[in-house]
Amino acid sequence: MKYRTWIHATLIVEIAAFGALPLAHGHDMAEHQHTGHAAAPEDHSAHMAQAAANPLPENVSVTLSNQPLNDQDGRSRHLKSELIGDHIAVVTFVYTSCTAVCPVVSGIMADLQKKLGERLDKDVRLVSLSVDPARDTPSRLKSYAAQFDARPGWFWLTGSTANVTEALTGFGAYTANFENHPVIVMIGDGRTGQWSRHYGLSNPDKLLAQVDRYLASRQSASYIKAVGLAKPRDGGG
Repeated sequence: MKYRTWIHATLIVEIAAFGALPLAHGHDMAEHQHTGHAAAPEDHSAHMAQAAANPLPENVSVTLSNQPLNDQDGRSRHLKSELIGDHIAVVTFVYTSCTAVCPVVSGIMADLQKKLGERLDKDVRLVSLSVDPARDTPSRLKSYAAQFDARPGWFWLTGSTANVTEALTGFGAYTANFENHPVIVMIGDGRTGQWSRHYGLSNPDKLLAQVDRYLASRQSASYIKAVGLAKPRDGGG
């Protein structure tokens, strides 16, 4: 089954479950983790229902790691200085053997990629960081990324366990058992250091709106700075 057909079917389950769940502001990461990746297919509806209980996004502090990681082409990459750098970044956490939420999260990123158009890689970068670096080799990530038509500007990262753990910890997304990793999307501005955490299976339009807010904030700051520089000084003569 093609991933988009599978995603649409799964999202129907997610939306139906969402209607029966209260919206809550939880700050305990354990409340937002998804479990049961080893469960039988018939248990995925409960898995999706848990992922659907997504509180409103919240502003968070992020410590970006700059330890070397490997992208899907096997190239060594530095997350902080090279990949995110001065870009707006959208970051998700997945692993390729996941059969429940991870394909849906990647499908959402694929839709966001399409909506970004020419801004991808120029202003905005997408990052999918593996939570299972022991098995997710660059070649495995590349094959997985191809299922979602990943274009330049969408980076799939793995690496040594120590370096991946540091990167995950900086995002507040590390768990000792990778199968219990949180269902979150992180969006941030590499220039200002502002980050927001979005829980559950986020709508790509809402993610795009957050990206646009960060870009608009940059433009406003540039305008204010330009006006301030152009403002005539008092006195003189």
